[in-house]
Amino acid sequence: MATIKDIAKAAGVSHGTVSNVLNKRGGVSYEKIRLVEQTAKAMGYSIDEKASLLRRGTTKTLALILPSLSRRGHADLFTGILRRAEGAGYSVRLFLTDDLPYLERRAISDALALKVCGMFTVSCLENHKKEYQSILTRKIPLLFLERPPAAGEFASYTFDLEQAARKAASYLDKGQEACLLSGVLQFGDQAAFYHGLSQHLPLTEEDVFQNAREEQSPSVHAVLRRRSLDWVICADEFLADKVDRVYIESGLPVPRIVTLAALRTSQNPRYHNITLNYRRLGHEAAGAMVDQVENNLPASSRVLAISGCTTPFSAPTPLRRKPLRVLAHTTPSITALEYLLPRFTQRYGIPVELYSCSLSEVLERVVSPDETWDAVRLDPSNLTYLGPRFLRQLDEVDKSAPSTLNQFFPNLQNDFSVMGGKLFALPFDISVQMLFYQRSLFEDIGQIRAFYEETGETLEVPTTFPELDRICRFFTKSYRPDSPIRYGASLAPTSPTSISSDYLPRLLAAGGLSYSSNGCLDLTTPAALSALRDYLAYASCTSLDTVQSWSEIAANFVDGQTATSILYVNHASSFVRAQSANVGVEIGFAPIPGGHPLLAGGSLGVCLNSTQPEAAYQFIRWATGEEIAPELVMMGGTSACRSVYEHREILDVYPWLDALQNNIRLGIRKPILSPVEIDYNQRDFEYNLGLHILRCIKGEISPEEALMGTQKTLDAIR
Repeated sequence: MATIKDIAKAAGVSHGTVSNVLNKRGGVSYEKIRLVEQTAKAMGYSIDEKASLLRRGTTKTLALILPSLSRRGHADLFTGILRRAEGAGYSVRLFLTDDLPYLERRAISDALALKVCGMFTVSCLENHKKEYQSILTRKIPLLFLERPPAAGEFASYTFDLEQAARKAASYLDKGQEACLLSGVLQFGDQAAFYHGLSQHLPLTEEDVFQNAREEQSPSVHAVLRRRSLDWVICADEFLADKVDRVYIESGLPVPRIVTLAALRTSQNPRYHNITLNYRRLGHEAAGAMVDQVENNLPASSRVLAISGCTTPFSAPTPLRRKPLRVLAHTTPSITALEYLLPRFTQRYGIPVELYSCSLSEVLERVVSPDETWDAVRLDPSNLTYLGPRFLRQLDEVDKSAPSTLNQFFPNLQNDFSVMGGKLFALPFDISVQMLFYQRSLFEDIGQIRAFYEETGETLEVPTTFPELDRICRFFTKSYRPDSPIRYGASLAPTSPTSISSDYLPRLLAAGGLSYSSNGCLDLTTPAALSALRDYLAYASCTSLDTVQSWSEIAANFVDGQTATSILYVNHASSFVRAQSANVGVEIGFAPIPGGHPLLAGGSLGVCLNSTQPEAAYQFIRWATGEEIAPELVMMGGTSACRSVYEHREILDVYPWLDALQNNIRLGIRKPILSPVEIDYNQRDFEYNLGLHILRCIKGEISPEEALMGTQKTLDAIR
């Protein structure tokens, strides 16, 4: 293989220049960076990062000691640690012990030989201070997971299993008989769960069965001897599954089962599940470990609360003959909802006919006197106008309806639910704009140097629209032929409302929300004109080919046609399904420049002319609620339920959703047209504004004419 010396000679530059380029250090011109990179590539050179680190006497490797990966909780723990560590530039070396002490001791020794910089352990050993002395002597950060050491002498990340025990005990009625099927009570987590149960249930020694060696242990079969059991309380899903199977194979009625379970988007429907967020535990433990390693911070312990509970599905309800008719705009969430509808019908006995179509068709059909609908999805731009006209007040259908808002993000009522102080809808597939960018371009040493040489500035993720516009111009071939990508940005789909949603955040960032005497937006201000001129310059950095949908914009971006794209997050889910995407590595994401994103998405309401409003409300509660929200989001939709975004399983797949709540908090939609409620459909204003901007982009009218044309419509509102 070629050496640095060979590359320097071939490229006609110094040894130091080649070293700086290949090790991504600054101080080299863009021209020389390109020359060295092209020469190194032609000569087949690659850096051996591992060997380089070992020569320096350290590695960016973290050791993780686990009993096995056969249990969902431990697999999730590993995944949570791995995702957070890799995101910070660390690798994870996994050691499996099968809870055998000699294998754990060997893992400690092997980790030391690898020169790891930190260690996590789910330990089966008893004398931790003695067994981990070699780690302590070398001052390697050490964190115990799940099983806290009895003496509390080491930092640990664990769950509140006494809280879990209280919840498990609460399922039992007085006089019911139960037993506990646990792991080894020597382990701190199992001891805590047993101790918690003992405070609330009259457990005797005969009521506790310890599963010491998984499949080799007779403890599950021993439970069968307790013929009068009402409940079996299990310390994890593995044991619950074994109990369920053993009873079925024996031909005996299965007792009710309550189990601790790893949090997932869909829990086992046969059990009462008390969920523990292992991915979050691993994610937060890895974050703490990285802080220890990089910032020499002291170790501290964390105890995470249980994540929630689920109950078994009840027997199917007899089917009603009359179906609900639901009208909705086609979105990723509606597509996902269609797959889940059979579950609603089975549980509540209510068939559903879901009609999914374009937004314009929804608006035409919901107001048509010739059609009757039970429920409809409306977006924030038309909910204020159409809601009071075509939807029932939900508290007239169910007096407790306002309490359902507690499960959602707290600042959604104004745009998604309440009009004139009355509750008309529940938020369904909320969305908000975010900036997506090609991370590889922004971290490329050559592009960084070229941007500095051209602008005198550092290439960073933009936080303002002027910064975004400079970056987009830099990455557009028509302005810079040397750009590795054709366009700097994506223009919104060529529909009027989409184009206006591309312009309005610029107006908001420029402080352009001024209002006329009739209470409506004033577009005759210098800020409005300046924002539009900037937007037209931005549009010159995009492809002006006709694009029909946000999903098409997302596809073009993930295919590498543009350096940046401002998207509504409910359409970004298509990134992970694209074979060319490497979300979180090649694709970065950030808040929209200017900090004023538009809200989008939709809400579900009961139609005023519905003949079965109670059933329609039951459907809306289910569709917007926590029961199906995790699956809905995992299939590419979005949800307003706060609890969904505790699922690291979801956030690992769609990492931008980790920032959704904060971006929703910054978002705005309804107050743009007017700070007070007026009797006018905001979507008509956005459509009119978009029509004029499209004409302006095509060069048919001037920016001044575009804004004045829209202003005439606004001035006519009374």
